[in-house]
Amino acid sequence: MKDQFCSFYTNSEDITFYMSSRLGIHDGDIILEPSAGEGIFIDEVLKTKKEVHIDALDINDDAISVLQKKYDDNPDVDVRKTDTLFDPQLDKYDISQLWLKQTDTLLDEQLDFFNSTGGYYTGVIGNPPYGAWQDYERRDQLKKKYVGQYVKETYSLFLLRCISVLKLKGRLSFIIPDTFLYVNMHTKLRELLLKKTKIEEIIIFPSKFFPGISFGYSNLCIITLERSEMQDAINNSVKIYRGFKKSEEFRQLIANDTLPAYIEHFNLKQSEVLSNPQHRFVFADNQIVSLLKETTVNLGDVADVVTGFYTGNNTKFIKAASNAVKGSKNYEVIDPSMIVDNSSTDGEPNLPEAYIPFIKSASDRRYVRSREDWYVRWDSETVSFYKADKKARFQNYEYYFKTGIGIPMVKSSRIKAFLMQNRVFDQSIVGIFPKDKTKLNYILALMNSDIINQIIHIINPTANNSANYIKLIPYIEPSSMLLDEISETVDRIVELSENIDDKTIKQMEDKIDSMITSIYLVSSHKQAK
Repeated sequence: MKDQFCSFYTNSEDITFYMSSRLGIHDGDIILEPSAGEGIFIDEVLKTKKEVHIDALDINDDAISVLQKKYDDNPDVDVRKTDTLFDPQLDKYDISQLWLKQTDTLLDEQLDFFNSTGGYYTGVIGNPPYGAWQDYERRDQLKKKYVGQYVKETYSLFLLRCISVLKLKGRLSFIIPDTFLYVNMHTKLRELLLKKTKIEEIIIFPSKFFPGISFGYSNLCIITLERSEMQDAINNSVKIYRGFKKSEEFRQLIANDTLPAYIEHFNLKQSEVLSNPQHRFVFADNQIVSLLKETTVNLGDVADVVTGFYTGNNTKFIKAASNAVKGSKNYEVIDPSMIVDNSSTDGEPNLPEAYIPFIKSASDRRYVRSREDWYVRWDSETVSFYKADKKARFQNYEYYFKTGIGIPMVKSSRIKAFLMQNRVFDQSIVGIFPKDKTKLNYILALMNSDIINQIIHIINPTANNSANYIKLIPYIEPSSMLLDEISETVDRIVELSENIDDKTIKQMEDKIDSMITSIYLVSSHKQAK
């Protein structure tokens, strides 16, 4: 279940058994459950029959009431209502130097001292809240306490907080979204994990393993780690598993049974992950890893990559071409007489209400869009409103009506990049505008290639293709002869797409794809040497 604090209570015996087993509980352990909820993990720890003390914390009155009744007669479980991130009792054990002190030296004496002292708990287990909205006052407080960390997402701060109250060699097992492995805002958290803990194991699985819960933007994972000194941390190798089809398979990990062939297994040395751009965890073969590490030019160096425009009230200012347009249920259908040919960022001056074609959705095919589905109001008065309204985002307007490449921000298994010409594009579209316009066709071909599609999903496996990740795509340019051949083939696809059969178009697309794959794999082979 989920409460108002975005705590997703764990109701899977497979998950709780796995995490308790990975915690390695011994007599005399002092264990923290920082978001105890209904006490599911506490119950699992108590099943071990070990003599332990457990501190059970939660901010939710209902949860505290349940916990107090449940453990009223158990002196080894201390229930406390508190905000874990600011709890003064935890402050007494906290080693905030783990993230406050910055050093490039692996043998920093002061940091070694802090690493070997402090802490209180020998174990932490839990499922911290994630996705909870932090109001601006609380964000300011969190920024002061967790200096340099991303404070808009709660789970990362819970992870940081709980590592800081662990004793050296203390262990932690947490369920959290897997976004900390990839996304840019968690770069500092990854650095801390890789330098200050030995990550024993990460298992990645669909959120649907939680009864009644499904996230669209990411998977979940269980991370098991041990707080350690830096030298031990960077020499450690992380075991990572993904591809699970059912939670019962977690028990096979505990029993060291042979796993099904569809479950992927990676061993990543923490020092190597540290050397990746943004310390990102990369699950790929050596060729792709080499491309991401060694390629010196990225797409963001050769093209401007930007997001588009938001009206502030789409159902008011946007109309659909027809009722058949996907997602048009709450939108009015455009009157064709209101459509104008206008390409000014000041809007149409001669009409009180006017509309222009608007790119708001994914394309149904690669390279070119086959139809106009949406229209946005664009008379001068309304455009002036967009520019002044606090809800609207008249951003990156210098790219409106320019020739570029569009891809949807919402990720699909196969990205379909398309040509944009003389159009305004929505904030749900990422626009790519080559600095050298002669490279437009080549970059359009890149964005439709299998290998770039693969790289995009490796750079950021979550649900969104935000501009900041698209900028990180390695850019490799072939010989001028091959560049011309690809560009000419793209021209033919664009010119003939409406007048030729799909089979012929597919043959041309496959030819381009084969050439680009060769360009990138040959380059990765050279870099690997």
